[in-house]
Amino acid sequence: MASLDDILTVQKNGVVAINGLTATTKSIQADLDSIVTQITIIAGDAGNTYPSTISNTVAASTTELEYVGSGKLFSVSIPVRAGSAQVYIYDSATTGGISATNLIYASLPSNAASFTPYQTVQLPFTNGLVLKTDAGMNFCVGYTPAA
Repeated sequence: MASLDDILTVQKNGVVAINGLTATTKSIQADLDSIVTQITIIAGDAGNTYPSTISNTVAASTTELEYVGSGKLFSVSIPVRAGSAQVYIYDSATTGGISATNLIYASLPSNAASFTPYQTVQLPFTNGLVLKTDAGMNFCVGYTPAA
């Protein structure tokens, strides 16, 4: 038969284990959004793909043809910004073919209170990607060309 000391030791060990489990659960819960995002990227969503190409950084006051063809734009990263400047992305096969009618993305002015330096987007394009920056801005995009 177990002594009272043995029973109390088992109970103490159970409490220590439960406390450890609680700490681990809180740690996982704090990182849950990041974990789910990473699992989704690895496993993929039904009908979705993820960026296979990251553009070079487009310098300030530049218009650059990134890609000719169709695909899907997934992310816009704007690490350098200034004043009321913006970045623009067009669905066009040439830099000379950009216009308001084929503009697929324009950032908020960088001095806007709700400006976000990294944005996840789901924007299809059919002709190509032309990236344009205002003065004081630079950025890059993540996209996947159509197979």
